[in-house]
Amino acid sequence: MSGSDPGLRDQLKSFGFSDKEVDTYTTILTLGEAKASAIAEGADVSKRYVYNVLGEFEDRGLVEIHDHETPTTVRALDPSAVVDRLSDTLSTLEQNLDALYDPGPEVDRRYEVIKSTATVRKRISRLLREAENEVSLSVHASIVSDLAADLRSAVDRGVLTLVLVNDNGTDAVERDCFDGLGSVVRIWDHTGPMILSVDRTHGLFSPPEVVVGSPTDQQAIGFTEDRLSPALVGSFLGNYWPLATEVYVDEPSEPPETYDRFRHAVLDATLHRRRDRELIAEVSVRPSRSSESFETRCGRVTAVRQGLVEPTTNNIPIENALVLDDGNEEFTVGGPGAIMETYEARRVSLKISETTDQSVSELLASSSKV
Repeated sequence: MSGSDPGLRDQLKSFGFSDKEVDTYTTILTLGEAKASAIAEGADVSKRYVYNVLGEFEDRGLVEIHDHETPTTVRALDPSAVVDRLSDTLSTLEQNLDALYDPGPEVDRRYEVIKSTATVRKRISRLLREAENEVSLSVHASIVSDLAADLRSAVDRGVLTLVLVNDNGTDAVERDCFDGLGSVVRIWDHTGPMILSVDRTHGLFSPPEVVVGSPTDQQAIGFTEDRLSPALVGSFLGNYWPLATEVYVDEPSEPPETYDRFRHAVLDATLHRRRDRELIAEVSVRPSRSSESFETRCGRVTAVRQGLVEPTTNNIPIENALVLDDGNEEFTVGGPGAIMETYEARRVSLKISETTDQSVSELLASSSKV
């Protein structure tokens, strides 16, 4: 295969090429000019796929299609001209992004390239020790023991700690050894990227080789960025978490409890309701997708939609919501930036009502006296 060089493959994929597009384009480069059938054979793809992708290659300035000839042939354009065109595009993109970029004078946003495995591991440990509210961590099984003390400490401090252990079968993993290492711990029988997000602001991202110490020229990215971190957590919960197997769930906090991180309230509400506990929630909310002031509302928790623990009850992987009834209406509450729910919450307090045969109004009235 022409594009078997892993370095070349990674470089092309960074510009949006799929694996099949890499194989097809590098085959065209190798052949210089060829018929679709020869390209399909060389790239190990179907002839139909070649015809489908050639138009896109032509639009991107990668090839010329000679369809005035019979049979139609395709010629690769000079790679230096292709690279020049890409460079011009990137320069224009940089100018457009710079025109939009305005971090604000008081916003701390930093990025760092980390090459050393030892430095990456130390940074993971430090961020775990400094976590105040929420940790999302995807890491290879071989280094979990090195992080165990910091993970246990985070759980003991009341930090919502979601741990995804990657195990591709090369390490013998005793699943009960993860007890206490997270609020929820899951195992995925594959090797995925190392992902760490802390308090929706700080984090790390790297290929797994950087963390386990395998020979590699790849690097880790460390960041302090209040916009990137939530996106990373969304990828963690949406793409990797649902594929893994749950092996441990910690005990919920005992109410009354106030949460500054919405997902933690969702997790604890789920676990309490599974024990048939009647919950009353006091939430600081405003209508979703608005800039209105926050107000306090109370309601009985009638349902929880979540994907943090099994069995899941959400409709899409990243959905985490509370359904509340205040006696007049039932409404949904999501976390910061909620778009599917009626309200977004910045703070949640949970209480347990000892009586289950009261009306909603009676429950709310009695809970307000506690």
